[in-house]
Amino acid sequence: MKIAYLDGVRLYRVLYAGIQSLLDEQDYLNKINVFPVPDGDTGTNMAFTLMGVIEHIQPHNSLALNELSGVVAEASLDSARGNSGVIMAQFFQGLSQGLKPYSAVNTSQFSQATQVAVEESYTALVNPVEGTILSVMQAWSDSLVEASRTSPDFQKVWKISLEAAQIALDYTPEQLKVLKDAGVVDAAGRGFVCILEGVMNFMDTGDVRRLPSIETGFASVALEMDELTADNLAFPFCTECIIAGENIPRDKLSQTMKPLGDSIVIAGSKHRAKIHIHTDDPANLFEVLSQFGEIQQQKVDDMREQNKSARSEQRIALVVDSTCDLPPDILEKHHIHVVPVRLNFGKEQYIDRVTITNEEFYSKLAHSKHHPQTSQPPPADFKRMYQFLASHYESVISLHLPEVLSGTFQNATAALEKVNFKEKIIIDSLSISAGTGVVALEIAQAIDQGSTFPELIELAHESIKKTEIFIALKTLDAVQKGGRLSVNKRRLIDFMALNLVLGITEEGFLKPRGATFGRKNIFKKFEKFVLKKAKDRPIKRIGILHGVNPNTAESLKLVFEKVYPDAYVFVTDFCPALGVHAGVGAIGIALQYK
Repeated sequence: MKIAYLDGVRLYRVLYAGIQSLLDEQDYLNKINVFPVPDGDTGTNMAFTLMGVIEHIQPHNSLALNELSGVVAEASLDSARGNSGVIMAQFFQGLSQGLKPYSAVNTSQFSQATQVAVEESYTALVNPVEGTILSVMQAWSDSLVEASRTSPDFQKVWKISLEAAQIALDYTPEQLKVLKDAGVVDAAGRGFVCILEGVMNFMDTGDVRRLPSIETGFASVALEMDELTADNLAFPFCTECIIAGENIPRDKLSQTMKPLGDSIVIAGSKHRAKIHIHTDDPANLFEVLSQFGEIQQQKVDDMREQNKSARSEQRIALVVDSTCDLPPDILEKHHIHVVPVRLNFGKEQYIDRVTITNEEFYSKLAHSKHHPQTSQPPPADFKRMYQFLASHYESVISLHLPEVLSGTFQNATAALEKVNFKEKIIIDSLSISAGTGVVALEIAQAIDQGSTFPELIELAHESIKKTEIFIALKTLDAVQKGGRLSVNKRRLIDFMALNLVLGITEEGFLKPRGATFGRKNIFKKFEKFVLKKAKDRPIKRIGILHGVNPNTAESLKLVFEKVYPDAYVFVTDFCPALGVHAGVGAIGIALQYK
């Protein structure tokens, strides 16, 4: 007999080996992902979930089995992403429950613990479906139980149960028509088998670094993504969060969520629940869920955009944060990927332009007793975006707020370092709002035209040098409430009837670029100020921005189109993350010179 027991040290090693094996195949899993929607991210979600586990347990590689399994359960709950990731998190929750009495286990004890794990995995879904990872898990665990009755050797029973899992996986197309039509097996089920294969390889060789050569029964080209679109989804937003509370009623929670979407998965315990759901209204969902406890770690992905990325023929991806103000149709047309900034009014937390609209934001800005605060996207948001894109693109350019103004640049940098691309770069836009927007549009159009990565980097830096932005505030209320303007300075500015015009310096700082005088016709004076600064230089693009001031913005558009008939002029609104500082009624003009 080769392996008679499993303790904490061995569990750490087999987890490491299994997860390495899955990481090796994540791109393939994305390509065969058709259920429940063809958004091409199953491999990324499973990898993100399990890498979170590895990162968390690395300092704990010598714990007893039951202690380590508890750490794994909590880590998987925090890092769980997507339908498959949340199911895996609940699997580890159940495994932890089954292993709780043991510091080490034999094959029989371990197999019984896997039964608990599978039962918990089924309870995570409001509507469990056979032909998925659940079927593969069940077949594997049942075989493990049966084999452990005749052998105490982990290596032997694992081989038998792996074969059973593979048979169940091969059968999934017979259980789900969408898999059979696409000519693939269930992606998450294949991911689970991949983990089992990595563990088997480790048991056979003792080498956690040597991965098996993955042989799949389907070629990735068998899946015609053009025929599997997500454009008409009733519930297009893949939405997740953690609810922290006391005695969270799982049954009541699931019943409350049923009318709000589909693909509902609930993992966790009575005190912390990980929620996954496909919905059409994330903001309403989070509001409804708040009755059950504090909402943490909100995440929303548009599966329509993910599906388009999976079908894109481009090889270079462009990423921006949500302070890059461009009209939605431009972002969509050029496949510009957006990582949203976070903001809050007191304890009310929002995802910029995802769980709060501009209209809702400016209404709250005018009436809430709490002045909003913004925070940069956490590194995890960037990492999740980059990992997804790495499965569909060779290279990435990430364009963001000035490093001196926000931690967004640093968080993007930290995340991108951990993701493999053929070529990758983070670029400081040295601008904000539509200033970043026109630079992004320049890069995006060059990507569409087939420019190389080095050409795009050179173009980006040239475009940044040729771009400037001017912002006129209708009121100084937001600046003062945000703590960026003292009461005494406000009084002095009001006394002198100054209208500050803000802009970005060459170093990326937001500072006054000048002022106009008199409180009447503020924006007419602003118009003349900007035209004078432009000095009749040839202009390629003009972005006009407003904070709930569309009439003024449209009037300015007519003026600038007349003065610069060859320029591309667009109007959009200040995103909430910048509206926090600009306030209601603000106007901005971004100029990109030829």
